Amino acid sequence: MRSKGFILLIFMIIFSFGILGQVDTRMHIGGGDWDFENLVYIDIDDFLVEGETYYPRADSLTSGETGKPEAQAEPSQAENEPAALEEEVHGAESESTLAEGESAPIQESSSEPETPPMEEKKEKKPTIFVHKVHSGETLWDIAQAYGITVDTILSANDLQNPNMIRVGQELHILSVPGVLHRVVVGENLWEIAERYKVSVDEITKANEIRDPGRIQPSDRLYIPGATRLMPRDVLVVNGQLQKAFDWPVRGRISSPFGPRWGKMHNGLDIAVVTGTPVKAAADGKVTFAGMNGGYGILVVLDHGSGVETRYAHNSRLNVKSGQKVDRGQVIAFSGNTGVSTGPHVHFEIRYRNNPVNPQTYLR
Repeated sequence: MRSKGFILLIFMIIFSFGILGQVDTRMHIGGGDWDFENLVYIDIDDFLVEGETYYPRADSLTSGETGKPEAQAEPSQAENEPAALEEEVHGAESESTLAEGESAPIQESSSEPETPPMEEKKEKKPTIFVHKVHSGETLWDIAQAYGITVDTILSANDLQNPNMIRVGQELHILSVPGVLHRVVVGENLWEIAERYKVSVDEITKANEIRDPGRIQPSDRLYIPGATRLMPRDVLVVNGQLQKAFDWPVRGRISSPFGPRWGKMHNGLDIAVVTGTPVKAAADGKVTFAGMNGGYGILVVLDHGSGVETRYAHNSRLNVKSGQKVDRGQVIAFSGNTGVSTGPHVHFEIRYRNNPVNPQTYLR
């Protein structure tokens, strides 16, 4: 009885090895060609077929269903496995759909460096060309050659007449519209910006200025957007008054500067009819506007650097104390107020509170 049982056990073992052999043949279990380090643990039954593309079920990649030992299960890696399989299936699908003799499209290598993001465009200082005028050239020809306007050339070179250029003359040519302003003694960037109605930031960026407070006389500044030069007429250079004042009115000089009637006449009397507009001789600030004894109705302007001008015997005022005025601006109207022998404008220039002869400095 025991021998029959033993024979039956041997027979069952032999039969079971036959079945396992067939399973091994179908599933390649124990095959020696696997790369165990790169195995993808999936259960093909857990993928649903839609068309020709496989899509994993949400619950497909668990260690119990895939046969992967639970000790080796890595959820983060498992989450990436369906995407990897899907990519392989898509690749196989695209290859199978190519027509016979048709080559596969060339794919760019992923090793190529990515295009760097666009950097913010920096505002560069404009180029200034120096052009020497040749025989037969006109400003229009030069402007066309550089792609700018005649006005840009005129303003960059402080030219008044576009027809008055000479052979061999050197012209500054801006690569962009604007003007070149030459800094003079006593000027600062805030004053220049206000005169041209351009912000200080625009000028500093356009000229790559790091410290707005450190501009120097004779520096040439590009003023973006400006159409004409607006230079400041310098009244004092190296401690000396300059011939840089405008006439307040035009008329006959009825009494010059100097001794008169036994005392000093500190100004220049210009005979005009009552009501003639009286204009500022230079940019300045009103420090006095009103009645002042023998001066009658008086306007006093402070021009900085110790320079002051006075306009006396007016009939009425057009400004008030504290107001800033520009050269040529009407500040009053002539008259015959105060100690006066007839309608006229008494005009004084004082430097460091000392009166000087206005005719020496009027232009």
